[in-house]
This record gives sequence, structure tokens and C-alpha cells, in this order.
Amino acid sequence: MIALVLDVVGRVWPFFLLVGAGWTLARLRLLDGRMAQGLSAYVYWIGFPALLIHSLSRQGRPSPDLLAGLAAYAGAGLVLMALIVLACRLMGWTRAEAAGAAMAGSVGNSAFLALPIAAVVLGAETARLVAGVLAADFVVLSAAGVGLLGWAAGRSVGRSTLHAFQNPVVAAAVAGVGLALLDLALPEPLDRAIGMAAVSGSPVGLVALGAALGLREGESDGEAAPAAGPVLLAALAKLAAFPLMVWLAVGLTPAPAAFRAGATLLAAAPTAVSAFIQTRAYGVFPRGAARIVALTTALSAITLAVAALVLKS
Repeated sequence: MIALVLDVVGRVWPFFLLVGAGWTLARLRLLDGRMAQGLSAYVYWIGFPALLIHSLSRQGRPSPDLLAGLAAYAGAGLVLMALIVLACRLMGWTRAEAAGAAMAGSVGNSAFLALPIAAVVLGAETARLVAGVLAADFVVLSAAGVGLLGWAAGRSVGRSTLHAFQNPVVAAAVAGVGLALLDLALPEPLDRAIGMAAVSGSPVGLVALGAALGLREGESDGEAAPAAGPVLLAALAKLAAFPLMVWLAVGLTPAPAAFRAGATLLAAAPTAVSAFIQTRAYGVFPRGAARIVALTTALSAITLAVAALVLKS
């Protein structure tokens, strides 16, 4: 148990170093709101799209059983998003709070944190089986989340969801999945350039996240400090409700038991920094999403270790 917790903490700690770097730069006024937006724009248009094309294009075709498991994972995420929106509206919270909490409560840091932990705890074969969860996260759930952000900004839900596939992050995820399904490879120079940009996506996003957390009132496009309610609801949904729902949903499919365990562990991942990048791009609940990413990442040092122990036993 102690060794596993230390391993998880060791994997989480670098994330906080980069977030802390962004926070420090903002507090020292070496990064202002405009500069932080520039970092976010780079990640939104170049860093994350390159990361998704580079990683998803190498996944390969899933078997029918795995497809059923992936569909169950995505379905659980969509149901969770709907429940978060419903709960927020019943509580009288704004559309922006509902949309931001729903996206941050479902799209997880599966690629950089949970998948390596799954490989260590559950084995390399399990990690290979659940690699397709990245596609569910960044095609289905991200598209739905972007649709909700558009709805919060005043568009219709249907129109916003269709428009989501023009979003660079979602479009890149679709392109990566398409390359994998068609078993196509990019020309080597282009693939090398995308690989170089992919390495920068998550680190720059974390620095931008830290800067957003460090900016003082009045420096973040006039956005007020977020209410605690939507932040706590999204954190609880991401770290507790989502993995439980995935465990139950995947259990109803013919997916292998190893996939069920791995998908549940990935569902327990903290909120992905891409959720903050998307909310910032749309101007919908960005400071709230930033706090959700930071809170869930901090708590995941414990929750991921507990989930890994339960799933391993």
C-alpha cells in the first residue's frame, strides 16, 4: 500500500511543479492574463491536437468485445454529464457552472497519469486493452462537453454539439482515431513534427493552468472567483461517481475482466487539463475548471492508489 501511494504521488508531483511554475510567474507578474491566454491558445490549437493525433493514431483497431466496453465507458460518461447538468440546474446554478462542471467531471487525465499507473498496477496487457479509452474521452466526452460549453454561451445544444466537431481538440481526436482504424501512417516528416508538438501540449497546458490560478481578481478577464458548489460536485463526480458507473456499465458488456478493471481505473483519473483549456477558449467557467483540475489532481494521490488496490485485489 505504502509503495503504491508513493508511486502515485511520484507521478502526480511533476504536474504540481508545472502548475506551481505558472502560479509563481503570475504572482510575480511575469505572466499576465493576456500572456496566459496566449499559452492556452497554443495548447488549444497546436499542443493538444498534436498530442491526440500522435497518440490515438497508434492505437490500432479494437475487437468487437472491446468496442462494447468502450461504448459502455462513453455511455456512462454521457449519463454522468447529464446528471451533473441536471443537479446544477436544480441547485439554481448558472448554465456556465453546469456546463463547466459537467465537462470537468467527466474528461480525465487518462493518458499521462492513469494509463501509466494501470500499466504498473494491472499489467502492460491491461494498459494496452484500455488505451482506446483515450478515444472515448477525447472524441465522445470532449465533444459533448464542448457542446455544453456552446449551450452555456447561448447556442442550442444540438447546434453546439455539431459545432464541437470543428473544435481543434475534438477534430484532432477524430483524425487520430480515423488513422488508427484505417491503419494509415502520416508521412515521416509530418509525423515527427506532430510528435515534437505533442510533447509540449500537457506541460504548457499545466503552466497555463497555474497562471490562471495565480492571477489576481481583475486580471482574469473580469471573471469572479468560482462558487465552491459546482467545483466540489464535479470533483466528487470525477473521482467517485464516474469510476463506479464505469464499473457497473462495462460489467454489462462482453468486454474482458481486465478491460473492466483498467477502464474503471482510468475513469478514476483526475480532471484533464484539456477541460480547463476548453473552458478558457469558450470563456465559460475557466477559473472553476482550473480549480477542479487542481483539486482532483491533488486528491488523486490518494483516490487513485485506493482504486488501484481495490481493482488489483
